[in-house]
Parts: sequence; structure tokens; C-alpha cells
Amino acid sequence: MLLRTVKGSLRISLLVLLVSAVAPVVLAQAAAFSQQIEAESGVKTGTVREEYVIGNSGKTVSFIDQGEANSLTIRVTPTQGNTFDMNIRYRSGEQRNLMYSVNNQAPQKISDMNSGSWTSYDNETLPVKLIPGQENTIKFYAPAGENGPGLDYVIFQETNLSPIDKPGYRMIFQEEFGGNQLNQGKWVNKYLSSWTKTPQSAQPTYVMENGLMKLQIKKDTQPWAPEFDGQTVVSGFTTGNRNALHNWNGNNTVRNPVETELTHINQYGYYEIRAMGQPGSSRHVAWWLLGFEDVPKESAEIDIFEILGNNAHKVPVAFHRWNDPTGPEGGGFTYTNNNVDYHKEFHTYGFNWVEGGGSGSTPDKMEFFVDGVKTGEKNVKIDYPMIQLFSLYEKRGGGWTGPWESKPYPNTFRLDYVRVYKKIPTGNVSIPEAQLAITNVANASLAIDSNLTLKTYVSGVVGQEGQIFTERNLPGTKSYTNVTYNDGVVTQEFVKWEPISALDLEKLQRGETVIKNGDLPNISVNYPGLIRPTLTITPTFTPWATNLNPNNLNLLFDQDSVSDSSSWTTIMNPLPAGAYISYNFVQPRNVSSISFAANYGTGQGFRTFTVSTWDNTTQSWNEQASEYTIPWTSAGDRAAGETVTVNMNQTLSTSKIKINIKSANTKWDNKVVMREITFNQ
Repeated sequence: MLLRTVKGSLRISLLVLLVSAVAPVVLAQAAAFSQQIEAESGVKTGTVREEYVIGNSGKTVSFIDQGEANSLTIRVTPTQGNTFDMNIRYRSGEQRNLMYSVNNQAPQKISDMNSGSWTSYDNETLPVKLIPGQENTIKFYAPAGENGPGLDYVIFQETNLSPIDKPGYRMIFQEEFGGNQLNQGKWVNKYLSSWTKTPQSAQPTYVMENGLMKLQIKKDTQPWAPEFDGQTVVSGFTTGNRNALHNWNGNNTVRNPVETELTHINQYGYYEIRAMGQPGSSRHVAWWLLGFEDVPKESAEIDIFEILGNNAHKVPVAFHRWNDPTGPEGGGFTYTNNNVDYHKEFHTYGFNWVEGGGSGSTPDKMEFFVDGVKTGEKNVKIDYPMIQLFSLYEKRGGGWTGPWESKPYPNTFRLDYVRVYKKIPTGNVSIPEAQLAITNVANASLAIDSNLTLKTYVSGVVGQEGQIFTERNLPGTKSYTNVTYNDGVVTQEFVKWEPISALDLEKLQRGETVIKNGDLPNISVNYPGLIRPTLTITPTFTPWATNLNPNNLNLLFDQDSVSDSSSWTTIMNPLPAGAYISYNFVQPRNVSSISFAANYGTGQGFRTFTVSTWDNTTQSWNEQASEYTIPWTSAGDRAAGETVTVNMNQTLSTSKIKINIKSANTKWDNKVVMREITFNQ
């Protein structure tokens, strides 16, 4: 990325460290060099000329058209510094592009410049590198075959870039946006995409140029998930994506089943970005941390900022616990600085997640910074890592960000860099990157009490309606593991576990332990010390048997006694003689009672039955003499249903058991329904 080879500026004044025991940030200072250069003072070639703008007392330089032969060249001699923001004031009634070259270096492109009309102005800001103490030339011209915007003036502002190296910290994630496409090894180019029927609407619109990520919303950008988010248009990307992630309404339904992707997830450390927002009511830009929801409670949301387009001077911070009962909720705050414009200037935003910095029931601390100034803090209890999310929003129907306001397209959220650091633990020293090695990769475990079903989703994507997607791992499986390095730093890394097979499920049903291996796709296989982690899955429930029933009932049926989706339903017209359900416990076990769960059992449940046990000697069934009646009540005549238990006349000891159905309540077309059958010891 342009400018990133040297961080910080060659300033005459000393950098002053912010007084903080943990945060590696630098106090913002007024830039030592700033100069505005009027466009008409530059050298004009070809068709380029000056003109007055109606309604404006000044001049602009126009007709920067049709290639390098028609150019404007300006000159600037900075007294100090080497990194600058170049702020171009321009006018254009449509989207136009502009080329520029600094000191005859390779030309760069500025895309989609649009002020909305030829009598109004807007600003485009981008970083450039200049040589202090000598004259620098900047040439502007339109791409060949195109017409460029009119230019009013250019401001060169020395930038106080935060040093890339932080003493006592190691950088674990860095993105300088130096290419022209999102690095898919670092980012997931989707915004919560499992909720939309049109996956393309959840992909970001962007331009990467001049060392910047420019997230965009254009006039033809469509609402991303109108079923659940109305007319909200989003352009965003994250470091993680999975099915049902961030169900902000609470009743969203997965429409676009996706494979789990996770490029970076982290707990604790210092985060820093440099960014510029987007003006306009009904718009905002956001930087979130979000729990990845391996289990529902890991769902907290930290809004490091949500800068509204209707207020250029405020940086709001917010907290949402969602399904995390101990997560932070409320207590947000807003930092205000009326001397700056967060929509039209780059600013540095920092976030420090301090392990052990809190107290009591909220043992950790989160600190927030803008341009090195600490704006607030909050003690929290979030005992899991989180992903990052960057997004630009436009609520075309209006909403909490204000009524919709017309603004020239594209809307743009600019990002200069994203960096994440981990504090080197006390007693350890910084180690050169080439000498880093892994000293431990943590294994994982999963205790299964009853949920032995791989989660499935039904696609609602246009053209793929009804397709079934099955997750590869059981609910509750950790998507990450802790990796320890020889400098003491612990990172969290994505693990892609071997998929759960039908044979694995059978083993677990029999009470056997299953071990799966994992790969860490975000770490090179040749990284020193890397080993594959293992996942040990242990059933903690009394195992159900392999089902012998010809209807292939599974696990009687999935231990969910209140959900219609777990029901077994059959039509018996009439009830056939000899109807039964049988199960194989594999090993002998005692059965003292049987519990039945159904809704409307008085109308559609089994009514009477006998029990047969298995004789291992004769390899045959022995039907017990007693006939039992299931005591359904009117209390179960509702959607929630009821669970009733039938005690056996004597405890049965058997390796297989068969329920012989003698009669059933067939009030509705001889339909028989059962949600669960449980054998109690």
C-alpha cells in the first residue's frame, strides 16, 4: 500500500505518548504543515482552462478531458513531514474519474467523483507521499476517452500517522488495502449473507485504489434483505460468516445456507483503523465486533463506532448483549468534537480490550480512542473471541439514522488500514517474526447431552428453493482454538474440523466417544511448531439404540419434546395388525417406565400397547402379558402438547425392546402422531 513502508511522520515536534498502562496509542497533534493551492494557479495544457461558476465567486479549472495532453499541474513544497492527505475540492454533475501522478511516478486513478451538480462541490481525500524541503509536482488529467471533473483547489495536510510498531505488542492482523481486490485470506466479502434470498445483495460494492478501501453504495444497489431489514441497503465485509449469525430481529429465518468462513477471530488486544465516514441523513458507517455464536450466548455486539451521516462531529459507541446473559447492554456513549468533520477527514480510531482490566463480575475492560484521545471505557464480561465487521448503510425508507436525504452517489466509507495487536505477556520479550514458532495448539472437547442432529437449513434463494443444506459439525462445536507462540502471545485461530459422518452419529448414539482432527487454514502448514488439533466428542446421555423400525425413526426422535419438527407421523387406515416400534439398546439395560410426548394425544396418540423384550438365548421376542394404556389428558390438547409416563408392572431387563401398538386414537383420518418416546431406567 502506498505510504505504508514508513509509518509516522518526520515531525520537528516530539510525539507524546498518551498516559495509559495498556493502550499503545499516540496523542493527536495539529498537523505542522498545511497548504491550500488554488487550481487556477497551476500549469494548464491543451483544452484545460479557468472558468467562473454560477453562484460561486471563485474560479475553477475545467475541461480536464480526454487524456494526459489536457492536464493541470500544481506544485507544493512541504517544509516537513512525508505523509499527507491530499484533499481535492471538485465539482461534477455525474460520476467522473480523474488520474493523478506525483513527481512523475506511475499514475493513479480516483474513481466515481460526483458532487451532484456542476454548481455544487464535494471533496475527495486520499493519502499521498511527498518529499519535504523540495518542490513536488502533482499532475491531474482525465483517463483517455473520458471527461474529468472541474477542480477548485487542493489542500495538502500533513498526517500524524500512528506508528506501525507498538512497543510491548505484536501485530497479529494487518490490512493496508494495497491491491485492487479484497484479500480473501483476510476478509469474507459478505454481510450476514445467510439471511438474504439474493446473495449478491449481501456482497460489498467497493473500489480499492490509492491504498484505500472505498466501500460504496450506488444508486442501483438493492436492499440486501428486504424480508427482514426493509429498504436498508448495505455494503459490508467481515472476518467471519456462518448460518444464522446475528439474528437481530430474533425471528429471522435462514434463506441462504452458507458454509462457515472465518478469516480472523480474536479475544483481547489493541485494534486500530484509519477511516472517513459518509455524510447524509439515513446513512451511517460502522465498525463492530461480533460474537461468532458457536453457542447462542456468544452473541454480544460491540459498536466501536456507528458514525451517523446526519452528524459530522460525533462518534457514538454502543453495546448489545443479545443472547449473552452476562454481556454488556446499554451504557454507550458519544464522543463529540465540533472542530473536526468525521465525514470529510480521515481520523484514527482505536479500541483496547484489556484482559483483567475490570473488576468483580465484569473482569475485563474495553477502552475507546479517537485520534489518540481516550473517549470512554466500559468493564465487561465477554469470555469468547469476536469477529470484525465493517459496513456502510443507507436506510432508504428512513429510520433510526434519520429520514432519507438525497445525496449524490456513490455513498462511500473509506478505510486506510486495519491493524490488530496482542500484548506480549509479562516475562516475555518481543521476537523477530522470522523466529516466531508455535509452542502449543489447544485441543477441543464437546459434551453432547442429547442433540445428536446435524443442523439443516432449507434454501429460499431464487432458483434454489427447497434445497437442503446440512452443517458439517454438531451444534456447539468450537470454530476456533487457542494457539500459543514462543513470545507468550496467544491467538485464536479458525479450525476446520473433519465432518461428522453417519458412522460417527451411530457411535455417539451407542455412547461411544468420537475423535475428529482439525486443520488451521489460516496458518501455513509449514509454520514452525504447527500440529493438528483434535476434537473429542463425548456423549453424556443414556444412549438410544439403533432403530430397527421399518419407518427408520431416529433417536426417538431427536429429544425435542415440544417441537412439531421432531414429530413422527403415520397414516394407519385402518390400524394394521401387528404394528410396532422397536429399538436396539445394544447392551442390556433396565426399563422401569416409558414416557410418551405428543400434542393432541387424545385425538392422535397411541392408546394401548404391550411390550416385548429380547431373549438373547433363543434370539426371539417375548411379549409381556400386561397391556398398558397411555393416560392422555385434555391438558395436552394444544400445540404445546404434553408428556405422560407409563410405569411398567415390573422392571424389564433387555437389550432390545418393542412397543406393540394395540390401539390408537385416530380422530383425524386415522393419523397417528408422536413427538418423543423415552425409555426410563
